[in-house]
Amino acid sequence: MRITHELGQWIGLTDDNGIERLRYDYASAPKPFIHPLRLPDGTTITEHEPADHTWHRGLWFAFKFVNGVNYWEERDEIFGYQHTTSTDLYEDSETMKEQCTEEEFEELRGGFMSVFHHNLDWKPSNSSDPILGERRALNMMFQEDVLRLHWCFNIYPQQDVTLDRTPFTTWGGYGGLFVRLRNDLENPRLVFDDGTVTTRCTGERYKWGGIEGTTPDGKDCAVVFLPSPENTRYPEPFYGAAKTDYNFFGPAPLFHEPIVLKKGEKITYLYTVLILPRRINPDEINTFL
Repeated sequence: MRITHELGQWIGLTDDNGIERLRYDYASAPKPFIHPLRLPDGTTITEHEPADHTWHRGLWFAFKFVNGVNYWEERDEIFGYQHTTSTDLYEDSETMKEQCTEEEFEELRGGFMSVFHHNLDWKPSNSSDPILGERRALNMMFQEDVLRLHWCFNIYPQQDVTLDRTPFTTWGGYGGLFVRLRNDLENPRLVFDDGTVTTRCTGERYKWGGIEGTTPDGKDCAVVFLPSPENTRYPEPFYGAAKTDYNFFGPAPLFHEPIVLKKGEKITYLYTVLILPRRINPDEINTFL
């Protein structure tokens, strides 16, 4: 594998066959995101800025409201930005151990391949003062034909904060680590650890959940989220839909109620995300728990 870092812009992960399997863009939009996300044969499976939700970009992490400022949609007069202030790329475990804190190293070293760290300020568009600070880490590795991403989001409130969402009615409740898969998937479905298979999920709690489908040229694909048992409110609520023209899914820890934090009260979210070139086999997913 090979890592390309366009400083101040993005990192790319290329496999041994020369396929760029992902590009993590941390500068061109108000929120960092992964797009494209590709299968081993080069097929792109993520959607980027679709007309129905232009703020959906592949795979990304955000809460909707932080002290009332919208960090999700980018259409309010004042909305939130996640601004990267520094970056580090570790391509071997010894370098990472030298430069990371002991806590970060212990969180990320399992199955280590390559880790990208960056620090972010969450701040509203009308202010230079951050509401949240964040240290984000992305651990990337291949396990045969599975691309495995391990995310660590360490969030540090710079003031007393309320992390919130739009309460669910016929929509709402979302916020967290989400993926938007391409619009043209055939037979898209949501699959969960207890055997549930559905096309809609609105806050039910599971140990893991995934979205799957087939491209028009017959390529099966899936993205599976495995929240850590250390996360607040584990097993986490999930939210999403798998249907024609709209495949959107992820864990939504704020679905049922907001989270209130005091200044300096750190909160951490850990997720493993699996990108599969096939549909979901629960027995296979359970080997990653």
